[in-house]
Amino acid sequence: MRSKTWIWVGLAAVLILAAVNLAILTAFPVEHQHVQEPLKRVNWILPFGPGFEYRGPYGSPVIVYDGMNETWQLQNTTAWSRTLSLGDRYSLDPAHPEDIRYTPDIAIEGDKISLDFFVRNLAGEDCAQADLAVTTGIERLNTTTGSPEGNILPGAATTLPIGDLAAGQWREVRVTADLPRPEPGEVLYLTIGLAAPYTITTPNGTPITFDFRRVTATIPGFNTSWKEEIDPGSTPDPDYNRAHLPGGSATFIVTGIEAPELVPPPTLRAD
Repeated sequence: MRSKTWIWVGLAAVLILAAVNLAILTAFPVEHQHVQEPLKRVNWILPFGPGFEYRGPYGSPVIVYDGMNETWQLQNTTAWSRTLSLGDRYSLDPAHPEDIRYTPDIAIEGDKISLDFFVRNLAGEDCAQADLAVTTGIERLNTTTGSPEGNILPGAATTLPIGDLAAGQWREVRVTADLPRPEPGEVLYLTIGLAAPYTITTPNGTPITFDFRRVTATIPGFNTSWKEEIDPGSTPDPDYNRAHLPGGSATFIVTGIEAPELVPPPTLRAD
């Protein structure tokens, strides 16, 4: 009698799990489970890197390092050299998007990697001079799961000067970073970041600092905007403002020549 009771309990649990899964699939169809939320855009200097397109290890360009010859080789170079369309993300008027396109032009020379980032001045002021911040970070990846392991190892932070960027103007800027040297069976995740300048200097020599209190964020494709709620008369916090500077990134997988290929996890399919 006790065994029959456990059988019925097991069947009930299976039916409950099936009902829960069905409810989840009904509320979030498979083809819509990875839809990203709309991006927010702020009116300051805005950098953009191709890491926006290739989030996560499985969609990033792969670079193979040969320790014997000390050479790095980008795999599938043609695919990663294609032109990117930014759509309405960095248009002056998100309601009327411009056809903005740029090409990363990834290149490896010796132990350096270089690529173009996109930068647009939406600060409402002409920028005569400013310094963007270039950062790098390296994570070790588990070759079985593709998940990061351990702490992020930061590289040397450098600055990238930019000048004569009028209000509304955009251009491509070249960013260069050191390539890591993984062990033969090791897989590393390299992130190259470009952050907006904290201060810009106008043509008449006036410095203007980034103050999140006066920034209005817009959501491309929507006729809505929001502004940070700040108490009147409050003193701006430089650390808080710096932490909210806009930035872009590019991500790469750097593997040793004997490292196994990362296999993406299985995805659900609707039958």
